Amino acid sequence: MMGLVTGLINLSNYEVRDSKSTDDEMHFQVDAPDPIACEKCGVQGEIVRFGKRDVPYRDLPIHGKRVTLWVVRRRYTCRACKTSFRPQLPEMVDGFRMTRRLHEYVEKESFNHPYTFVAAQTGLDEKTVRDIFSARAEFLGRWHRFETPRILGIDELYLNKRYRCILTNIEERTLLDLLTTRRQDLVTNYLMKLKDRQKVEIVSMDMWNPYRTAVKTVLPQARIVVDKFHVVRMANDALEKVRKGLRKELKPSQSRTLKGDRKILLKRAHEVSDRERLIMETWTGAFPQLLAAYEHKEHFYGIWDAITRSQAEAALDEWIATVPKGQKEIWSDLVRAVGNWREEIMTYFETDMPVTNAYTESINRLAKDKNREGRGYSFEVMRARMLYTTKHKKKASTAKVSPFYKKTICYGLSDFAEELNYGVDLSTI
Repeated sequence: MMGLVTGLINLSNYEVRDSKSTDDEMHFQVDAPDPIACEKCGVQGEIVRFGKRDVPYRDLPIHGKRVTLWVVRRRYTCRACKTSFRPQLPEMVDGFRMTRRLHEYVEKESFNHPYTFVAAQTGLDEKTVRDIFSARAEFLGRWHRFETPRILGIDELYLNKRYRCILTNIEERTLLDLLTTRRQDLVTNYLMKLKDRQKVEIVSMDMWNPYRTAVKTVLPQARIVVDKFHVVRMANDALEKVRKGLRKELKPSQSRTLKGDRKILLKRAHEVSDRERLIMETWTGAFPQLLAAYEHKEHFYGIWDAITRSQAEAALDEWIATVPKGQKEIWSDLVRAVGNWREEIMTYFETDMPVTNAYTESINRLAKDKNREGRGYSFEVMRARMLYTTKHKKKASTAKVSPFYKKTICYGLSDFAEELNYGVDLSTI
């Protein structure tokens, strides 16, 4: 009978002595194998048993029941070196008092489910699950070293009721990291630890001054480019102020209609369909100030059609000089922003390729989707899931490697020294 039970727990080095079961738990008393030799001096045939006690170790659930193995842990005395010892247990993780297979299971499941769920499923304490996850995430963080990008993207994500910082490789369209906050000291510290940080030539960001200060401090060689989408979005915000101001003058039915037509007014002129144009002309015809605001918004967007920096500079100056009459206050935030960030905005027209954080914005949306899918996840779990459970973009190094160089082989990955990791492939998140 005990032979069948031994087969049930499937641990070849252990022999089941007894078993008990309740509605939701199974308990097994098991004998650990005797050591072959003294763990201190290595002499065989001179060790004798010296005391014992039952020690509980958690194991994988069986038939939906939590499992505890009560291992008969013995102490031994060596007659050769006169020392006593308690031998290491095969297939057990002593630090967490569980089987290795349960430890591996918790490592995997803690990346896919909240700690409380994994704890309830396995009978472990929630803190134990968190500690296993943290140790695994720390290991993966040391193991995965992403290449420093030529064009770095810095943006933020509002996740779990707080602004976080996202860093990307814009050329490779990959995610590099998520930081707990967007504070200047945290961003500065991250940039300081970048491998070969002198490789960064361009940094794209929104108009958040702590980012600019951090980059100028740590990456003085890099040129800063303000992401144009963050700038032009402010023109839409100004148009929205005009539209909302008009609603006060309308009847309730008209106000609801104008609210429903909001998306049409925010579209670019070339994107508006014939039907939408008729709707828009109804409103702009009735309210000249709305038409003026829409045209000024389009004028601002048109700055990015410039080919050279000098053309863009002239277009921007003209735009500032032609703010619609009576709307100076409405456009003041945007005028002030382009004044404070003019150099970084105009640098957009001097780079060798269009530099924007469009892919960072995509990651923003995908991260929010993942957060909705996993209610109850902490930021640390979200970050680890995005960085370590998703496909990475890797390329073979172009540098030639000596055939006499001893290659690193870890976890079944050969030629690791010849492979460059550019981060999490955006298309796979």
